[in-house]
Amino acid sequence: MTLATGQDRTFLLLMWMNIWREVWTDGRDLPTNVGGRGPDAHDPTYNGYSIGRWEDDYTFVVETTGMAPETWATETGYPHSAEAVVTERFHRTSQNDLTVTTTMDDPTLYARQVAMGEVYFRWIPSQTFFDFSCVPSSVQRYLDEMADPAGDPGAGQ
Repeated sequence: MTLATGQDRTFLLLMWMNIWREVWTDGRDLPTNVGGRGPDAHDPTYNGYSIGRWEDDYTFVVETTGMAPETWATETGYPHSAEAVVTERFHRTSQNDLTVTTTMDDPTLYARQVAMGEVYFRWIPSQTFFDFSCVPSSVQRYLDEMADPAGDPGAGQ
């Protein structure tokens, strides 16, 4: 992950599938009418709508809402509604280390805040990034070997 900072926003650049996220840092509020009707309504999106602020010299806090409800909040499949608010705390623990702690508040689906874990990043000066391309045969191999290694129990009936 790479952070690119501008005057009024920060971009989170992710190596996986060449995805980026736009985090607004111009003082705006999170949208409150996502998935609703009316002139001020926003459609849910894959990555939602994000705003960020510096909590201190070492911690950048990002809040996101409006994520499309058919997506998962984590790799392990936590569901969420379009009204969920995910908070990420990017904390620089040393010159080369970054910790991201993530929580989610979604009163539509959960009775209390959900802790979604921590991820640790270390900057390696000689690190090489590789381009991602979706090759159908690679996707099928992944599905066969990783996504469903036991096979379909209903197959062959």
